[in-house]
Amino acid sequence: MGLNISGIVIDKNYSENISELESIIGEKLVFQKEVMFEDTCESFKEDGYCDIYFSKKGTFVLLTMEKGGFEFCAKNQDVFSFVLSEMTMTFCINYVKNGENIRTIMEAEDEIMENEGVPFEFEKDENDNSEIIYHLIEKTLGESFHEIELDAKCLRYTFKQEKQNTEPIKQAETNNKPWWKIW
Repeated sequence: MGLNISGIVIDKNYSENISELESIIGEKLVFQKEVMFEDTCESFKEDGYCDIYFSKKGTFVLLTMEKGGFEFCAKNQDVFSFVLSEMTMTFCINYVKNGENIRTIMEAEDEIMENEGVPFEFEKDENDNSEIIYHLIEKTLGESFHEIELDAKCLRYTFKQEKQNTEPIKQAETNNKPWWKIW
């Protein structure tokens, strides 16, 4: 069946600065529990949570396929987001360095749909975009994906939904006229 994962890899360990990580991924995080790395590699992660592995050098956030296909930026950091679906033969790569996207590849069923930026040196030796993803995980995280122990500690976070105001909006103090009649 193959591996079907998606994520964001940042060349900085954010274990002591979760609020900054929240601003990068655009979600408020609420700690749920510790999980093993093996559990974080589940196929087709559902909405509402992510799993995070912290290496000595970097942060690896595993999340839904929909989120991993987007480009993420962090000031003065390298941020690599990806989708790797061996089941559907879909690969998406966004590599951002210091806020500038320097490499994008999108492939589905052996058809290259997008290929922007200067190829990395190691790309000339690779015919498979999944191998490019593994190279970039190692380059950014400082650790090979295949060498992360299956029982390595990861942290599961849910995405906190901001409370929406369900109370009716009060009209402005303008003689109780609707807003469109103020002018």
